[in-house]
Amino acid sequence: MPVTSLLKLSQIDFVTTDPALMRAAVKLPRQLRPRPDGMRLHLVVKMNNGSEEAQDFALREVSDAADLLALRNELSSGSALFAYRIDPDDLARLKAFRATMLAKKNTGVKGSLTISVRPETCRTETLGEGPVLFSTYLRTSETGSYVPLTRDVDLRSLDATRDIAALIPPCA
Repeated sequence: MPVTSLLKLSQIDFVTTDPALMRAAVKLPRQLRPRPDGMRLHLVVKMNNGSEEAQDFALREVSDAADLLALRNELSSGSALFAYRIDPDDLARLKAFRATMLAKKNTGVKGSLTISVRPETCRTETLGEGPVLFSTYLRTSETGSYVPLTRDVDLRSLDATRDIAALIPPCA
């Protein structure tokens, strides 16, 4: 996570933020496209008692031009941006997850929250040599703007044991 994002992200209050207003975005090389039903918001709460709770929530692409305009400064040559909201069918599940975490907090169990965006992609053409960079972003009512969660992460070096970019299937 970029250091410059830490301050903005620390403003998010998971207890009070409105999940319906949350937006996520991903910047991908033009050769990659998000797979239908392949975008997820991943939440992990690590508790001080050593336990961990994690859930994925489906994201749906938004068509509001304002969401993409808010990201225009992130666009670079050879890349494409995609913006998302939490799937309406998953909003109740996210609120239930939050209520469960709040109940645990009220019993004295504290935790730390990690938020990530997990894009599943396909490729429209063969990827060339060199880095395959992607970035992810989050916007909440507290941040007011998209905040980078990751910036220019190379899929070829993300996992030291394998080239993840080589595993991306062609788009159907």
